[in-house]
Amino acid sequence: MKNKKRITIVGLGGVGGFYGGLLANKYQDSQDIEVCFVARGKHLDAVKEKGLTVLSKDSEVVGHPALATSSWSDIKHTDYIIIATKGYDLSQTIADMKGCVGEHTVIIPLLNGVEAYEQLVAVFGEARVWQGCTYMVSRLKEAGVIDNPSGRQRILFGRDREVTQEMSDFETVLKEANVNAEATSEISREVWEKYILVSASAMATAYYNSTFGGVMEHHPEEMKQLLVEASAIGKKKGVALSADIVSVITERLKAIPYESTTSMHSDFTALKEHNELGIMGGYMVRQGVLLGLETPMYKQMCNHLVVYSGSKYKGN
Repeated sequence: MKNKKRITIVGLGGVGGFYGGLLANKYQDSQDIEVCFVARGKHLDAVKEKGLTVLSKDSEVVGHPALATSSWSDIKHTDYIIIATKGYDLSQTIADMKGCVGEHTVIIPLLNGVEAYEQLVAVFGEARVWQGCTYMVSRLKEAGVIDNPSGRQRILFGRDREVTQEMSDFETVLKEANVNAEATSEISREVWEKYILVSASAMATAYYNSTFGGVMEHHPEEMKQLLVEASAIGKKKGVALSADIVSVITERLKAIPYESTTSMHSDFTALKEHNELGIMGGYMVRQGVLLGLETPMYKQMCNHLVVYSGSKYKGN
């Protein structure tokens, strides 16, 4: 009997849990594909006991993975790894999963920012890491249950300049599980357009302790400066961003509901031990130094938020 293709999802929060649940539901009786989860705590216990429930607008599915574990040593080998952990957990995840990454394993990060991809390439090589990003709002409602109230979701993945047969095949695997997936040859642009938006909005909402609508209404010049600085970094790194990228993203920001905010802002107000300041702001400051670009607004906000949070970020 031929070996099944194995897809492993690590990080079963709002993103990994949603997509993992759909995949596990679709392929739990498949002769060709099996889905594995790496998770921990009460969430893992609930998944082992009764599967992973995914709520999405008007639907509910339950996914039963072939294996759910807290230990990569139980996985042994895998063809695909979808990483949906928090950015600050990535270094430990890389160390833990090394033994499961073979010469044909494909790794797809769905983390905020672009640094995760760069970290993974540095360890595993460009050939085995695809870039990826996702658009969705979902959350871990309770142990074993993921909720995506709007039902909207989208994954883009791939490498620049080519969509290989392997990428097309994986797109089909995702689509058949009702994942809105697209393999694209312009993935860097897609990833950076999202990153510029989430980075600038995370910094501004946390800095001003405000909502999306609040920063757009009361601090439009500061928001524009963040977008200008972030776009300049992307372009200097060779990303094919459009000439009007700042105005394009500004319009997207204006379309977000006024009272919405960012997860980083929520983490700051909750005084959580970990936050994404290094991913959303620190990366931009460090890249500015490396590339010879000034990032005064990012520096100002980073320096303030470092003091506010007691973060270990070192930006200067």
